[in-house]
Formats: sequence, structure tokens, C-alpha cells
Amino acid sequence: MNNYNFSTLNDKEFEQICKDLLNAKFGLELQDFKVGKDKGIDLRYSSIKNNNSIVVQAKHYIGSKYAQLKHTLKEKEYSKIKSLKPDRYIVTTSLSLTAIEKDELKEILEPYVKTSNDIIGQESLNEYLSENKNIETKYFKLWFSSINVFRTILNNAIESRTKYLLEKIQRNFPYYVVTKKLDAANKILIKEKLLLITGQPGIGKTTLAELIILDKAKDNWKIHKVENISEAEDVISPDDEEKQLFYFDDFLGANYVEIINAHKTETQLTSFVERIKHTPNKYLILTTRTIVLNQAIEKYEKISHSKLGNEKFEIKLTDYTNYEKALILYNHLFFKKVKEDFFDKVLEEKFYFEIIRHRNYTPRIIEFITDKSKINSFSKEQYKQYVLNNLNNPKEIWRYSFNNQIDYMDRCLLITIFSFQHGCIEKHLIKSFESRLEYEKEIHNQVVNSNQFNESIKILLEGFISSQITDIEKDIRYFTFINPSLNDFFIGHISESYQERKSLISSFIYIEQLKKFNPVLSILPLEKELQLIIRDKISNKQIEFIEEEKPCLNNRKCVLILEVLCKYCKETNIDKVLLEYIKLIDIENGVAGLVSKFDYVLSNIGDSPMTHEFVKTNFIQIIESMMSSIVDTEVAMDIPTLFEIYNNNYAEYIESEDGFNNIIDVISRVLDHIEDSLKDEKQESAYDYNVVDEIYDELHSIENNLKTILFPDAEVLHDFEINPDSGFWDEKITENIGRSKYEEYQEEAYYEDHYREEKYVHENEENAINELFTKQT
Repeated sequence: MNNYNFSTLNDKEFEQICKDLLNAKFGLELQDFKVGKDKGIDLRYSSIKNNNSIVVQAKHYIGSKYAQLKHTLKEKEYSKIKSLKPDRYIVTTSLSLTAIEKDELKEILEPYVKTSNDIIGQESLNEYLSENKNIETKYFKLWFSSINVFRTILNNAIESRTKYLLEKIQRNFPYYVVTKKLDAANKILIKEKLLLITGQPGIGKTTLAELIILDKAKDNWKIHKVENISEAEDVISPDDEEKQLFYFDDFLGANYVEIINAHKTETQLTSFVERIKHTPNKYLILTTRTIVLNQAIEKYEKISHSKLGNEKFEIKLTDYTNYEKALILYNHLFFKKVKEDFFDKVLEEKFYFEIIRHRNYTPRIIEFITDKSKINSFSKEQYKQYVLNNLNNPKEIWRYSFNNQIDYMDRCLLITIFSFQHGCIEKHLIKSFESRLEYEKEIHNQVVNSNQFNESIKILLEGFISSQITDIEKDIRYFTFINPSLNDFFIGHISESYQERKSLISSFIYIEQLKKFNPVLSILPLEKELQLIIRDKISNKQIEFIEEEKPCLNNRKCVLILEVLCKYCKETNIDKVLLEYIKLIDIENGVAGLVSKFDYVLSNIGDSPMTHEFVKTNFIQIIESMMSSIVDTEVAMDIPTLFEIYNNNYAEYIESEDGFNNIIDVISRVLDHIEDSLKDEKQESAYDYNVVDEIYDELHSIENNLKTILFPDAEVLHDFEINPDSGFWDEKITENIGRSKYEEYQEEAYYEDHYREEKYVHENEENAINELFTKQT
């Protein structure tokens, strides 16, 4: 038997489950009463002789003690009971009660409570639930108030990051509202194995994903929260019987830089989607903002042509019914235990209608206006104005808290966290924040506390940031923003403030902190003065690499720094420092894994005569070292252009035996790489030779384009041996057909048992909302 404490249900939901259980247990037909007008009645049964034959009071106390229940019944309820004169009075409560406590309450409520069995506590309710499984499954949120259920859920968290996610979901679960979107999303996930949740910022994409994750973890699916596709590839199980769910939140937003700058990421993403689609018991949930997805589909051919461009995998979160909006608001007010004065203000003149009908309503704004760390200092009238300000100016929801509720140094730490792409571990944050503190002391004459980092962290953990332990043994702590909208706020805030940009650029120490200034993305302006600061920091060896803890060889560091100079410092004279770092590259060791970046550098040195002369003098050695690692079509096609930039004769080069063979090797290597990638991407979806023909038609087209660009004036008769391996493809097609039949059977079996949430049907939505917000007496 699952032991539920009912903490995930609000007071109205608790009353409903009590009605269902008592009706089932005692064969009654209990009636609901308008909340607040009950005069001591939540539920009642009417007989011919007595309209109040059986009266039920449902007392839902989360985190309270028996003494409160006893006081309420004795001092507030008993006088109401006397006026009602019921034949039988029943108390239900979510509190756990001992036999002695039940007897004591029976004595207080005599003669209306006939037996201690009519004082129904948590244990009895759980017993009734075990006898009525249909009621137990009806209340989706009930399941997650059981310690046993949640222990099962945590056991299915594979990494500490996922365990942290599930613990966070458990804390937030009472605020969630189950809508019809949950069933729709579940159907898509089970049928298609891929679920893409899209919508505007703050609409509830992450919440819907988290509801599904919790549901699947309860059913013993292994959960993996991943930050990139490489992580997912590393942990996907070869066991086809093991159910795995991969969750990639904001998969385009957080990784937009990588997708823009790396064709590999695009291919890797679409390839993994194909793998999930055609591997038994493996599932993928992705969330992203609608606008970002549309941009990606428009810009990147592989994403456009992949499963991600197909609407049958997508659930669009657009809006909620007014009742759903009301329930989201009510749950936040109820479970966050917002001050009674503020709750009264929401009830006053039915202000809740103004909130839920506002054109800018989103669950994120509701989360914000019920956050006690942000509102507790307000008066009743200030609170109402604060709510309206946030609804009228949703982009400004963080500005008041940032400017008025934390100190200057706390703000500096937040901006330091913002400078990292996905948050950062503690030791990197400490080091980068110390650099910012030194800058503040020197430039702004700020007085800095010796324990400033810890003091600021303590303040910010109450409403701006979250932390998690990513490695318990090594005690590695990771810090991120508590809400993605903070990132949006800082983009706007820093974009509007040159001084903030200058402070950030002047104090950064890790090259990874520059990504949001990437000119390609145009997220943050980067004026010439700021470009000079970056150049001088590089020249003075004041930049470090977070990835130094991983294998980060000299050539990699040099190429990354050269890329920053060419991309971030275009308006400055970078010739001297550019030459210094290009000379540091060990050409004989090559630039494997960095070819695209090195190609960008060689194509964009700008007005740098000394660097140009050095590359020109050593061009053949440099280009041949680069060519030995080329696997990308676009980089291969750049080769003739690089010859032209550095005044080398490409026609003469390819006429030489070595030059000819080197270019043939480049074409062969590119075609082999693309063939391998296409096989990985398409093999699981091949049910006949049509897919195989498409792959090799594409390869032959790429081959012809490469030969046309790289041998412009010659007919190349070399056979690159691009032909399908019929043995491989025959085996794969047979395997895919067999697996498809098995999955169809599995899908049908799953749907037979799949949970469907029952929705209460309200004939009049406005009355239902009023009833929801009528205060208990």
C-alpha cells in the first residue's frame, strides 16, 4: 500500500478526494457545498427527515500539528455543528492521528460524532484508497505525495544532475496543474518516441516536461537530463529492454552558439533523433522557444528535413483555459503560503479575474508574484501594484528585485554567472568573481568584504540562483540561474548599459565567458574599446581556459585564441598578437578537430600584413597540415580561396603530383566522413533500398561538387569507390522491419494501461473560478 500524505493536493482537491472515498466506502451520495458559505459544511448527505443528516468537514493541514486541528474543531466548528444538528458528523483530515487523538476529538464533538471511526485521518484515507484503485489513479497528483513512490522515482535518476532535477520537481510539484496537454504530450511521446514541446517564454514548457518525467520515473523508466547530445550518446543503453527517457531542456536556446558555428552539432542532433526513433524503449523530450525553433528550421537544412521539422512530434503550448489559469494562481497562493493580507487582496473585488484574464498572463509571472522573498516587504496596496506592474511589463519582472532587493556586489556576482554559457562550477565562479571584485576595488573604489562570495551566494540562493552537487565525492557544486527568464533580463540589462559591458569585459578571465559577445549572434554589443580590452588581455596572457582540466593541447589553445581575435576584435589592430599566436602553433602536429576554426582564422585575418606575410611564406606547410584533417565539405571547398588570399598558385599546385594526390585525399576523406555520418543517421530508418539510394545519390552529388570546385579545369577520373555495402544494408533493413512490428505491438499494449487524467467538467467556468477563490470560513 502506498502511504500518501496528500501534500500535493490543495484544500479543494483534498475535499474532492474525501467525497469520492466516503461515497465509495459507505455507499453515500454526498453533495458539495459552495466553499465559504458552508456554515460548517464541506459535504453533506440529505435524508427525508433531515437535510443535514450526514455532515462532513474536510480539514487539510500541510505541515501543521494535531493541536491546530483540535483548536479549530473545538473553538470554531463546534458551534456551527450545534446549529446544523446533523444525525452524524464526520471529520476527514490529512493529518496522521493516533487512537488517543481520535478519541479526544470524538469527545469534543459529542453527540454528533457517533464513533471514533468517524474521525478519519491520513491512515484511514490511505486504507480506503487501497480498497478503491480507481480513485487512486484518478488523482494524478496524489501519487507524488507518497514517500514510497518518490523513492522509486529517485532510484531511476542515473546521474546526480538528474537526481537534483527530480528533487526540484518534487518540491515544485504541488504548484503544477494537470491539463489536457499532459495526455496529448504522453500520446505523442509513446507513439513517436520523440516529443518536442514549444511555446513562448514562461508558458510552461519545462513544467509539462517535468510532469511527464515524474510520471515515467514512477513507472521505472531511467531518466537522463542532458546538456548536449554527446552526453546522451555516452549513456544510451545497448539493452533494448531498458526504458530510457532523455530530457534536453531549451535544446536550441542553450546551444545556439554551438549549432550556428558547428555543422557537426547539427548532424549530431539529427542523428541522435533518428537513433532514438528507431531504437526500442528509448525516448527523447526536447523543449525550445517557438521563435528559436522557427529560426533553426529556416536556417539549417538538416534540422528542417529532420523529424524536428515535422509537426506530428510537436506539442505547442499556447494558452490555458481561464480555469486552468485560475488553478495555477490558486496553487501558488495556497502552497507558498502567501501572506493572508496578500491573499485577501487577490480576493478583493475579484482581482483574480484581472490577473487570469490579463493578456500577458504566464505561469512564470504567477511564480514570480507569489515568491515570498520578493513580496514579503510590501504592504497590501504595494503588493497589488507589484502584481499589475509585472503583468503590464513582463520583460521587467526581475528589474525591481535586481535594483532594489540585493546589494551592488550581489548584482556583480549575478552578472558574473550570466557570463558563463550554462552556469558554472564553484571554483570557476569564485575565481572569476574575485577578478570582478579586484576590478571594482581598483576602478570603482568599492570596499570588498573578505567573505563577499559566500555572503552574496547566501543572499542570491533565496531567489535568484540555485546550486546542486554534481559530484558528491569531490564536493563539486554547480551554480545556475533559478529561472531562464533571468538570462533574458540580463541580455536586455547589459545590452542597455555600456558600463556593465565594460566591467564584464574588463574582469573576465576565462575565454568561455566571451560567448555571449559573439558578433555572429548579436546578443550583446561589442564596441571598439571593448575589443581593445580583449586584445590586450590576450596579449598580456590574462586569459585562461576552463577546459584546461580536460586535454587541452597547445595547438587548441592557440587556435581558440586566434578565433577570438579574428571574430571579436575586428575593429582593432591585431596583427602583432595574431602573429605571435600563429607562430606558436606546431604545424607538424596538425589541427585535427580545429580545422573549421583554423579555416575561419586564415580567411579573416583582416588588415594584418605581418601575419599575412608569415602565412604566405609558410603557406604550403600550413595548408597541407590543415588539409590532412579536413572532413567538412565547406572547408574543403575553401582551399582554392585560401591559395588566392595568400598569393599562391592553386592551378600549379594541383598540377603537381603531390598537390593532386593531397586534394584527392581530401575529397576521399570528406566523402568517407559524410558516408559514415549518413549511415549513422539513416540506418535505423531504412525499411527498403529507397533510403540507401537517397544516401548514395547525395554522396555522388557532393563528390561532383567537390571535383568541380577543387579541380576546376580538369576531368578527374579517380574512382572514390562510393558504393553501398549490400550485406550491411540487407541485414539492417531486415532488422528494422522486425523491430517495427515489435514496437507496434508494444505501443498497443502500453495504451491499454496508460493513465488518462479525468477532468472535472464545470458547466459555468466563471462560477467555478469564484468557488475556487472563495475563502474557507
